[in-house]
Amino acid sequence: MQRRIEIGKPQSFSRPNYRPDIDGMRALAILSVLIFHAYPSSLPGGFVGVDIFFVISGYLISSIIFRGLTLGTFSFFDFYARRVRRIFPAVTVVLLGSFVLGYFLLTPYALEELIEESPYAAFFLENWRLYVTTGGYWETATELKPFMHFWSLGVEEQYYIFYPLICFLLWKVSAKRFLTSLVLMLLVSLGLCLYDTANEPVRAFYSLHTRFWELLIGGVLAYIELKWPEYKKNCVTIGGNEFINNALSILGLSLIVFAICVFEEGKDFPGWRALFPTVGSVLIIAAGTKASLNKYVFANKTAVFIGLISYPLYLWHWIFICIAKNNLAGDLPDGILMIGFIVASFLMAYLTYALVERPMRSRKATWQLILILVLVLALISLGTKTLIRKSQTLQNMLYSGLPIEVQETLRDLPRSEERDVECENLFGQGHSICRSTVKNPRILLFGDSHNHIMWKALYRQENLPGFYIVGSGGSVIFDRATLIGGDGKPQIERMERVSQVWDTLRRNKEIDTVVLRGFWVGNLRSQLISEKHLNLSGEELLKQLWRDTFEELYSLNKHVILVLDNIELSFNPLTKCSPIQRINLSTNPEEKCSVRIEDIDQDQIKIREYLIQEAARWKNVKVFDSWEALCKNGFCNMNINGKPMYRDENHLSVYGNALVWQKLQHYLN
Repeated sequence: MQRRIEIGKPQSFSRPNYRPDIDGMRALAILSVLIFHAYPSSLPGGFVGVDIFFVISGYLISSIIFRGLTLGTFSFFDFYARRVRRIFPAVTVVLLGSFVLGYFLLTPYALEELIEESPYAAFFLENWRLYVTTGGYWETATELKPFMHFWSLGVEEQYYIFYPLICFLLWKVSAKRFLTSLVLMLLVSLGLCLYDTANEPVRAFYSLHTRFWELLIGGVLAYIELKWPEYKKNCVTIGGNEFINNALSILGLSLIVFAICVFEEGKDFPGWRALFPTVGSVLIIAAGTKASLNKYVFANKTAVFIGLISYPLYLWHWIFICIAKNNLAGDLPDGILMIGFIVASFLMAYLTYALVERPMRSRKATWQLILILVLVLALISLGTKTLIRKSQTLQNMLYSGLPIEVQETLRDLPRSEERDVECENLFGQGHSICRSTVKNPRILLFGDSHNHIMWKALYRQENLPGFYIVGSGGSVIFDRATLIGGDGKPQIERMERVSQVWDTLRRNKEIDTVVLRGFWVGNLRSQLISEKHLNLSGEELLKQLWRDTFEELYSLNKHVILVLDNIELSFNPLTKCSPIQRINLSTNPEEKCSVRIEDIDQDQIKIREYLIQEAARWKNVKVFDSWEALCKNGFCNMNINGKPMYRDENHLSVYGNALVWQKLQHYLN
């Protein structure tokens, strides 16, 4: 007779036998990911190591749960306590280490962003954060996030939260149909994965529901092994056990190696391609410890050692590589520097495993211990984030020791300077910047964050001409149009803010001059949607929106000054050309402090040429080229007389904006 299943009372699990070959599989997984991150071109499909981890985790966790359910000894408290003791201490140490490393190698504002992101990494919401805020795992902005790799931990931990409860309920409803229920869930998740990979690829990559099947496929194997240990003999009649096991392991490894060597980043993943590493992993596990490959390759001492430290190694390696990549303005460290970071990753992984992970796992699980571990992690992540936000002393410490020009560039605009009542009464609330320099000015400076940041160079100046300045970061200037966000939905709130500006322009005849400044090449590369032109998209829609804008401003009898934007860069010049980090890893920090105009990418040239051509069709439009202020003799300069001209890849610094303003103001007279 089955014993009663108790919830909440700690009990010992009837654990599956230890398999050193599975630790060896972990070594294959982590080395694939590490090499992919360190040397992307040498192992293009190395990212599938994460999928191997998913299968292994699903198999081992399911083995524990199913044995507990079968014996009637399953305890939710014991299960979750083991997860906390296994995972939280290492995460806490890695977060602390990343803060220290970031203090010396990151720019102050990049360190602030790191600290801001840490709670999402700490409490396994990074996959959700990346889905909402980025364009995907493969985009440049994501590759510069030191906690980006926590997305996979987010998927696993969310799985651990729901999976035991689902299994418990399914077991209680019908133990006989348990396997059928698992297979059905697997197929549903796989179907959702295939659908989202084709239609919502970012969601497919990061979401639990599209990755659930990858963990569950290991769970199905665990259940079959538990209930029918002789299943291979019954299913395969050709050859003996040794032949079957060797064939399974060789086929499984072949599928994984194919995926690692052939797949490329950003190419329809996970989708059906994820079947190669996942099915391959299941076959190797199914082959068992007696298969030659498992016994002599995966179970050898070196592979097992790497497998044992694979969890902290996964956490540490990307911290080192990515922070170094940020320090080098987006370039991967190379040569001895990369080797040094890999060695440091292994060293820190071993120390974390030996001094933190292993001792903590051997401690008896109590409510007090679990509560302490959770509180410490919350203090390190949420507490540090709160302190950085509210402590001026810590803010000053972050920026201390940096050149005054860098501090001036990085200093945020005082909140009191962001908006005033007169401007907001006219143009509405919620804009990043909404200011007026005199009462009832006749000039409006209107745009996105490129317009907003210009105010940082102007608000301290005296004798400014009369104007309103309105800027909404991440918006477009077009009426009843907006960008499609990372979640695939139109940014309606931003559209409404911009529409308020247009409504004001239609009503207010005193404003006779409109200066348009924005990240025009960003508009070209983004996905736009317009309520006026639902049948148009892409470049065709963008051109139509510009024609509509010029036409309406002409009909409203407004003079227009169109600012051709500064160049966008493929690197952060503030990092490359200024001593902004306390330790600069670049051997030649001045190597990219100017860019030849002929090397500027074609998208920027295309949008400039279009705007010049379109503006020439309208008598009321003048064109001001910001390149006049920043570019000379065929080069655009990132650093002039020791002063940084840029704040990041596309936003000018206070000094760069001051140069642009010196020439732009002559157009306002």
